Amino acid sequence: EPQGMRLDGSARPVRYAVEIALRPGTDTFQGAVEIEIATRAPLDAIWMHAASLELGEISIDGKPARATPGRHQTMGFSPASGSIGAGKHILRAKYSGQVSSKSSAGVFQLQEAGRWYLYSQFQPTDARRAFPCFDEPVFKTPWTVTLVAPKEMVALANSPEVSREDAGGGMQRIRFAATRPLPSYLVAFAVGPFDMVDAGKVGRTPLRIAVPKGRSAEAAFSAQAIPQLLRLLEGYFGRPYPFTKLDSVVMPSSSFAMENPGLITYGATDLLALPESDTIKRKRMIANIAAHEVAHQWFGNLVTAAWWDDIWLNEAFASWLAEKIVGQWQPAWQAEANTALSAQRAMQTDSLASARKIRQPIVTDGDIANAFDGITYDKGSALVRMFEQWLGEDAFRSGVRRYIAKHADSSATAKDFLAAVGEAAKQDVSRQFGGFLDQSGVPEIAVALDCTRDRPRLILSTQRYLPLGSAAPPESPWMTPFCVRYESGGREFRECSVVSDPRSEMPLAKAAACPAWVLPNTEAAGYYRVRYHPALLEKLLEKGVGKLSMAEQVSFLGDVNAMVRSGALPPGPALALAPRFSGARDEVVSQVLTITGHVTGRSVPRQLKPKAARYLRSVFGERARQLGWSAKPADDDDTRLLRDRLVFVTASAGEDTVLIQEAALLANRWIDDRKSVDPDIVERVLRVAARNGGAALFDKLLALARPETGSQERALVVSALGAFRDPVILQRVFEFLLSAKLDLRETVFPLLIRPAFDPDTATIPFEFLRQ
Repeated sequence: EPQGMRLDGSARPVRYAVEIALRPGTDTFQGAVEIEIATRAPLDAIWMHAASLELGEISIDGKPARATPGRHQTMGFSPASGSIGAGKHILRAKYSGQVSSKSSAGVFQLQEAGRWYLYSQFQPTDARRAFPCFDEPVFKTPWTVTLVAPKEMVALANSPEVSREDAGGGMQRIRFAATRPLPSYLVAFAVGPFDMVDAGKVGRTPLRIAVPKGRSAEAAFSAQAIPQLLRLLEGYFGRPYPFTKLDSVVMPSSSFAMENPGLITYGATDLLALPESDTIKRKRMIANIAAHEVAHQWFGNLVTAAWWDDIWLNEAFASWLAEKIVGQWQPAWQAEANTALSAQRAMQTDSLASARKIRQPIVTDGDIANAFDGITYDKGSALVRMFEQWLGEDAFRSGVRRYIAKHADSSATAKDFLAAVGEAAKQDVSRQFGGFLDQSGVPEIAVALDCTRDRPRLILSTQRYLPLGSAAPPESPWMTPFCVRYESGGREFRECSVVSDPRSEMPLAKAAACPAWVLPNTEAAGYYRVRYHPALLEKLLEKGVGKLSMAEQVSFLGDVNAMVRSGALPPGPALALAPRFSGARDEVVSQVLTITGHVTGRSVPRQLKPKAARYLRSVFGERARQLGWSAKPADDDDTRLLRDRLVFVTASAGEDTVLIQEAALLANRWIDDRKSVDPDIVERVLRVAARNGGAALFDKLLALARPETGSQERALVVSALGAFRDPVILQRVFEFLLSAKLDLRETVFPLLIRPAFDPDTATIPFEFLRQ
């Protein structure tokens, strides 16, 4: 019997053939599995994974066998008599399993407009709920899947359908082609009354989008975006899409996506939107999510992490590449600035004493679940970008292609990836990268400029960045790629080094004279905090800040905010920067609002809240009121995004009475006429109105929060319900949460978790849970 989470490898799957009978709307399914298994030596039993399955008839090599439950969701299969010799064997088992209507683990179903849709979600360890299997990523084998499903429904799996026959009782038996080698967590299927949207072909690959019945029109943008993103990804990897088809399958009432080969699943709000009510914000989100999941088809599916301690690499790489590819597809979207924003989020989390390291030991199933967090996605993505910029785009891409070619249809480790990149770049990168993987925390590099000697130089000191009052260990060694940009003699130069010592100097070899300004994190590509010497900060603000890219402005303002949080810079000078950047584009304003939010948010005593709000209005009020809640014909995409952010903050945190009153009027108008408020801003309008509203508005919104309401509209209403601040109304919100009128998967975050982020309501959700 396995003594821990992992199987011992004494038996390995060679191929699977699975048949599952699925009828959406019922809470059980029937299955049969045939597994060809190779054993290294004689065994008393073959151990594999199985959970929540009722086993029936079992045989090994055609002879009766029995099953013995073990620990860690395992099952031991052994002959009724004798042992199992070394070599290849065929195990067959019939069984039944459970279909969940509450959880999205294993085989589950969702309902929309009175119709049931059935899906699978096996990552990380839930394939064992659908069939007995070797449920670890290292076991990659071909799978042949057969589904028995109602004749009137569409049945989908990873590979194309190859045959169909009558199965009696109104059911059909659909057999799908054998897959390329896959781990169990990437096997997938879906059954339901889908409408199929043709998204054309990319090369020989057919693309379709499976949507809930009657919602084909909402897939228009996705059907346009996904093929174009796929072409760009093929170009990056230098090889065609590795599977035979690409279906994108929509799940109502869900808020996640999963990269199953040939059958990517998406929550409805992640992929669908009515063209007349679509927004630029949603289009960007859809493109990024789709690019992320399609990037996994090579990095994660064709090559799979050997174990869950390296799953960070799959997610980090896909997040980084998604931003890069979307930036190529839509340059006006300023993807680099969004990438810089995600790095700032990562560093804020990573600065905490409680932050985990990226490469975390996996001891329990819970450790796997914990690995899918902001450290994995945001910090991992930022690290990939830093090393790509340091090594050069061409060398890094060559390393990626080398890694994919060497490990295709197999599994690999982060060590394998770093080796491939190092070979392409002709240098060992494992030491530098490893320092960021095997410990938590963010390097802080204090930078001063010395022009008193023969050549200008930077005086550098390195330590772990810590917020004021942190009890985390202060010292951690990193080998940090460090690139600076500066102006000397009227020309700009870029120089790079690797900073590893606590104290060091970096001569500026290209500087003819003392630089007019220095930016210590060029292209915002470095994963480190910059602690500016006051004179260096003054030089940059006076002569250089206007020459920074948007991403560099985001990074610079993030470093200023970090200096305030660590006590290296008083709040006053940081707040004084806000007016200077208040007229910038959306992503930069977002970072300015992070600075002002830190100083005027939770840290402000209640009696000083009115002054904090007045400060916000003084900085942002005029521009916010000019933008207003209503779109104008001349608005570009950035203006629409800025309105969504700036007007909302000014009305909520800034308590601007004009904007609050307008929001209340518009919210009531929207309730009567859904086309009366611009789609880009309607969620913010409803939340501001609810934040300042009473029982009358609550009752109107509550009446709209029902299952038959369209998912896009329902999401807006649920978001607004979680914004009320009146404790009496919030109790009614929690009662609605428990009423099960809506699926908990779409209500828990907006109704229970989001109020905990608002200082005015932070304790109320906790008290509700405690009671």
